[in-house]
Amino acid sequence: MKKVILISLCTLLAGSCSADIPTENLSFPEEEAMVESFSRFYTPVEYTSNPGMEQLNLPLATEDIINLMDVLLIAGQSNPPDFLDETGFAVFPMPRPVDNPVHAFEHLDGRDQPIFVSSGIPLHMLHIFFDQILQEVETEHLSPDLLIICRKLYQSNLNRNNTLNAAFFAVPLAFLDDDFTPHSSIANKVCNEISLMRAHEGFGFSPIFGYREDYSQYVPRGHYTASEELENYFMAMMYMGRITFILTGGNPCGPDERFLVSAEAAQEMTEAALLIVSDLNTINVDGAPLKNKWQRIYEITAFFAGFADDLSASQYQAAAEAVSGESINPVTLNEQSFYDDFKVFVAENFAGPAIYSGTGASIVMPDSSGEFDPADFQTLLSKTTGFRFFGQRYAPDSEMLGKFVFPNITGNPRGEQRFMPSGLDVAASFRCEAALQIIEEDGTMLYGGYEETLDSMQTMVDDYSEEDWHATLYMCWLHSLRLLAASRGAGYPNFMQTDAWNRCTLSTFLASWAMLRHDTILYAKQSYTALAGCAPGMEEPVPSAGFVEPVPEVYAELRATLQMARRGLEYYDISNDNLSSRFENAESLLETLQSIAERELAGEMLTERDADFLKGFAGYLEGAIAWGAITTKGLETSLIADVHTDQNSSSVLEVASGNLDNCMVIYRRADGVVEAAIGPVLSYYQFNQPVHNRLTDEAWRDILATDPPARPDWTGSYISE
Repeated sequence: MKKVILISLCTLLAGSCSADIPTENLSFPEEEAMVESFSRFYTPVEYTSNPGMEQLNLPLATEDIINLMDVLLIAGQSNPPDFLDETGFAVFPMPRPVDNPVHAFEHLDGRDQPIFVSSGIPLHMLHIFFDQILQEVETEHLSPDLLIICRKLYQSNLNRNNTLNAAFFAVPLAFLDDDFTPHSSIANKVCNEISLMRAHEGFGFSPIFGYREDYSQYVPRGHYTASEELENYFMAMMYMGRITFILTGGNPCGPDERFLVSAEAAQEMTEAALLIVSDLNTINVDGAPLKNKWQRIYEITAFFAGFADDLSASQYQAAAEAVSGESINPVTLNEQSFYDDFKVFVAENFAGPAIYSGTGASIVMPDSSGEFDPADFQTLLSKTTGFRFFGQRYAPDSEMLGKFVFPNITGNPRGEQRFMPSGLDVAASFRCEAALQIIEEDGTMLYGGYEETLDSMQTMVDDYSEEDWHATLYMCWLHSLRLLAASRGAGYPNFMQTDAWNRCTLSTFLASWAMLRHDTILYAKQSYTALAGCAPGMEEPVPSAGFVEPVPEVYAELRATLQMARRGLEYYDISNDNLSSRFENAESLLETLQSIAERELAGEMLTERDADFLKGFAGYLEGAIAWGAITTKGLETSLIADVHTDQNSSSVLEVASGNLDNCMVIYRRADGVVEAAIGPVLSYYQFNQPVHNRLTDEAWRDILATDPPARPDWTGSYISE
């Protein structure tokens, strides 16, 4: 949702307009209508949360735990870790790596010990639905329509001899159509552009657009390595999502100048963009405007991943019609007066981008005293303002990552600049206590402007309305993580009230967030750092069937998210009976988890039905997440995504979920018995990687198997290696 912080293009394009426009009047009207449309698919699921569990004093008296050694044996341990009595839980890497939750729970079958169901398991289930459905939609619905759109717009612009547009659409066509050959007038530029994309070595000058583009982004990753068709769709859509038809230019121009391109180049690009918009409205396919197909692709992808951070067809059409007083007239597009008025209208009426995505490899120069001005961040945005055909999408977490680095953040007391953000910045913006504690301890807060930026990002999150949180599936997922990050007090199990558990929850939060970024890696606009210039007396108690992490509000939100997804797919007529049955199985599983969690919190014993469910949990989970009865491909937790690029070090921030760990939790049952339960939990990694070697899931799994990176330092309080 690009709602709370809107940047006036009058501010960004200083000197091109004279009026001061209130930021609350700036908007993306087409997106606002879609927000209302998408949020109507969401209906909250009611839940109860009355924390009143039997308390268990810490430090533990381990001799009171009826099954401690039995559960430790399952975890491959002969003795409890030293910190167990203080934390009430411990996490152990599995003796043999496992990244399939069904297999992890099957390993616990027949052990006659309580299983622990972590909130990370249903969060992982959400990833599977999100990822698998998106693959199906892209393959069967979006890619065929995208091919039609590109063919029509390529031919139209070739006929009118607009080589810029013809070359622009020739690039995706080269990937989407095996038989396509670009016209001789543009063939060299198109082939050179494609060569740079396939080499994906980093920044280079675009042969077609003349400014620097980050070609390292064109590595098919995420689920786009699953088939050749998805790889080609990725390459085509990434190009149309990143390439910008720059709105304003001037001289001098270049990466370290005020303007990225010359005035003449910007005017040519703007005219070309408006011709595209005109074609969308005037070219018919099957008796309907071509824009209908464009709109369908945009809306479906927006339903999943959010709305464009850059100006697109709807805004350019509205501005052109307002300036000319009629529908877009190609004859007037090259008139200087029209172009000048068009720029002013756009600046006065539409919000500018909130995320700098590396266009042009912009450089921020120091002043005469060698200091950098945080206000230069706005200049970065102004240089790249313009039209994108299927612009990458605004994501609040991308805005956060981009705001927590140079030049918005200045140096620390040692004179160091902060060029790379951290997943902790996102969690802290969501007021996750563990993340706030860690960044306070590690000195992050000492960077100039960090505390003020954190306050701004927290306010942005706090100010989102319920409609904002449920505007898209992406936002619903983030809202589930926000609910997970809440602190747990009296009435919750004692282990959930410890700092160590807060850090374990932080790991689950970030692992699920990494999955979200993995699934939307094609659409979510990645942020960039600019270049810097220079019980006794009773019979022997019997262990129960298990324990569900008591966060019913999270399970309720996940149920509501799946229901929203199902309604949206039905609305766009891309559902089927097989998909509907999978939704039903998943929603049923979440409903049972929510019901058990509510009873646990209220201090009630498990029912016989609850026990049967937990004893057969592996089977229920398999029925909910196994697509096509295959329980391996697509269920892996070992997933990776690059989420931020630092141009200074030519490196990217990789965030990843790894193999599953075993988590043992200690709690007091409603009947007073103290027992241990064990089950799989998500793991989290983050590290820097050379920009020319952005990792795929397959490469990440090879690393995990041969030379896994270290876990974040803050996991040491609860992981027993």
